[in-house]
Amino acid sequence: MNIAVFISGSGTNLKALCKYQKALEDSGIVPSANIKCVFTNVPDCKGSKIAKGYDIPVVSLSSKKFFESLYKEPDDADSRKYYDAAVISLIENVCSPDLIVLAGYRRKLSTLFYEHYKNKIINLYPGDITKEYLITGVQAPIQALKNNETEIKATVYLEQESIRFGIPILQSDNVSLEGYLEDNIDIINKNIREQAEWVIFPHAVYEFIAKGRLGIGNNSTLYLDYDPIGNSGIQYNDINS
Repeated sequence: MNIAVFISGSGTNLKALCKYQKALEDSGIVPSANIKCVFTNVPDCKGSKIAKGYDIPVVSLSSKKFFESLYKEPDDADSRKYYDAAVISLIENVCSPDLIVLAGYRRKLSTLFYEHYKNKIINLYPGDITKEYLITGVQAPIQALKNNETEIKATVYLEQESIRFGIPILQSDNVSLEGYLEDNIDIINKNIREQAEWVIFPHAVYEFIAKGRLGIGNNSTLYLDYDPIGNSGIQYNDINS
């Protein structure tokens, strides 16, 4: 399976994927998937340097300069299609992706992109996407604290154009929020990355998707080994208990 990873910033989740793949290779296991390409809309971002450190080809197209050159607004629907058409052309000159992994990619995808890679795009959220209180523009841990939560999960999900968060695939073990306040957001985010995101993202990619264990039915129900996984996705604790 050929993977294209999309990033916009630090690339910490990209690094987690690369480390997992290398660990498999170092242990003598031939991975069922390989990261063939990294795309970024922010040339020379920190994540692109991580990719180059793992000898992964990096393709970039500055979204800022692209829209400025067209005299278009970056959030205009047609403009997004123009940009994504260019992105698709660029990455497919490097590889034909079987899976698009959004690892901190800060661009809204167009209808064109969703249609071209239908059911082949996954994303990650540092919170429990099944919670009804979630709103746009506020960090998930802040919202969890405001709703008196004492713990939080991260979620890997299948991107779907018509659904804000898509369909849950895998949720992490709980990360404690006990004793933390909103002022501790940096520490909380660090805990979520280390205890949740960097654990479940590689697992979903290499152990579920790359091995062909994850399927989707006509009604958008997800299956693991032919069994429906439920509305909250697979719980990481259940597969390691």
